[in-house]
Amino acid sequence: MTKYCWLLILGSTFAADLEWKAEFRYRAESDKGGVAIDTLYNSGRNTFHYTRSRISLRLKKGPVNGFAQLQDSRLLGAESNRSGKTELSETKVEFHQIYFEIHNLLKRNWSMKFGRFDLPLGGERLFSKTNWNNVGRSFEGIHSFGSNRLGRLDLFSLFIEENSKTLPSDEYDHVINGLQFNRKRNIGLFRSLDLYFFNERFKESDSILNQYRNMIGSRFLFTFMFMGIESEYAYQYGKLDNVFDNESNDIDSRMVVFNVHLDLSMIPVVEKISFGNEYFSGFDSSKSKITGFANPWGADHKYHGYFDRHTRFNDNFQQGLNEWNIKTILSLPGDFKLNFHYHDFKDGVDSVPLGTELDVVISKKLSSGGVLQQGFARYWEDGGSQLDYSWLMLTFTL
Repeated sequence: MTKYCWLLILGSTFAADLEWKAEFRYRAESDKGGVAIDTLYNSGRNTFHYTRSRISLRLKKGPVNGFAQLQDSRLLGAESNRSGKTELSETKVEFHQIYFEIHNLLKRNWSMKFGRFDLPLGGERLFSKTNWNNVGRSFEGIHSFGSNRLGRLDLFSLFIEENSKTLPSDEYDHVINGLQFNRKRNIGLFRSLDLYFFNERFKESDSILNQYRNMIGSRFLFTFMFMGIESEYAYQYGKLDNVFDNESNDIDSRMVVFNVHLDLSMIPVVEKISFGNEYFSGFDSSKSKITGFANPWGADHKYHGYFDRHTRFNDNFQQGLNEWNIKTILSLPGDFKLNFHYHDFKDGVDSVPLGTELDVVISKKLSSGGVLQQGFARYWEDGGSQLDYSWLMLTFTL
């Protein structure tokens, strides 16, 4: 807590306004299934207990803000915690976010942020803070943003990996530069528009190729009466070292999303039903170009179920995904919400069946400011085994 003491001293010294916020989360996870092996240690249920605690402090003085968010994330009973031992724990309390902002630059509604921060963009398919994860995702760099009557514009430069110690040249650093424009207006059927362009640059020490990956795309939201339509398209192009020795180093991949949301809150019990398709092209070794869609920074559970069996697209050489889903939200007595999600997974090359998943989640907002969730997920591998996963999560925000 020494770090926070210094922040408090600085805030008092410079007479800055202070804003506090705290979040505490507990989650118990249990899974059962997997490969059937004739051993005692693979026959039972495995349970894990996680906690995540965040304390945030914002200091305000005129157009300059400072923000610090300390986070403790741990698996209870992990060896590194030294639970029950008279030894120092190896688990570190770290800054999940720490940055300063300057507002009203050039006397306009324009701001700049420097430091470590989360960066959820649009529907978070491509850039997400990954809140389900017990650590979450944050980036380091510069984020500039502003808005006017036309919409909001975000510009950013993110430093993923600085390699100056081993490779003394900027061309070997892993950097993402990007922009996103968002316009929200209730004009006729139109509700929201996102336009974006991202450039990711990286180079391996043993490569003569300046590797890069560009992405350009758009996301639309429309409504008609009680029906909402979400559509998103992204195209990736660039050059990579092709580890499969295809004829070309060129990237040629895409993401296509189309979902329909039906607002049925006017009838009892059923609040919402949605269905749609999410497609991420997969790597096809028979093609001359690199056709896999890379998505290393996007959300997982938010769209593709709780098992994460088919969402790890860290590079352009994955099998991709062609997923159909149907989801519903039911309103129950006592302000309970009951969600059902069904996913049908196929690969993004030849639509080869991979498996199906059913998720059931019941949740309730507590009067004390907390949220209680209980969930169960079952995954059926195509032609394979059945896997079960359940969890209980309690979150409080103060």
